[in-house]
Amino acid sequence: MSALAHPGPIVPLPGRRRHLRLVAPVVPESPDLPVALPLSPPVRRSASAAVAPHAPLRLTVRGKRVLAALLILGAAALGSVGGAVLGSAEQLPAAVTTVTVSSGDTLWSIAADAASPGADVRDVVAQIADLNGLQGAQLAAGQQLEVPAGD
Repeated sequence: MSALAHPGPIVPLPGRRRHLRLVAPVVPESPDLPVALPLSPPVRRSASAAVAPHAPLRLTVRGKRVLAALLILGAAALGSVGGAVLGSAEQLPAAVTTVTVSSGDTLWSIAADAASPGADVRDVVAQIADLNGLQGAQLAAGQQLEVPAGD
C-alpha cells in the first residue's frame, strides 16, 4: 500500500533515527546583534555512536571486489597498450646487400631470392620497402636496392 492511499496520518516508526532535525543557529559574538534561541534541545549521542576523527578506512567485501576488478582492468589495459607499442616495432635486418634491378625484376622476385628458406616473402618485401623508402612496388631497371642478406 502506498503512502498516498494510507487512510491515517503518517507516523515515524519508533526506534528509527530521524534524518532531518532542526539545529540551533550560530550565535554571533557581537553584543549589539539579537540572539536567536535554539529551536530544539541538543541531541545527545551515546559514546558508541560517536565517530572517531581518524577512523581507518574499512572496505566491505563488495568494495574489495570492485577494487580488485578495477586493478585487473587497469593492468589489462596497460598490458595491451604496452604490448602494442613494443610489439609494433619491426626489426630491421642486421646485414644488407645491394642488388641492382634488371629488366623484368619485381619486388616479389627480389624478395623471394633474398628470403631465407621458410621465411615469409611478404615480410621480406616489407623490409625491402622500409629499407629503401619505397611507396609502391614500381621498380626501374638499374635501380639500386638494399636487400636483407639471406641466411
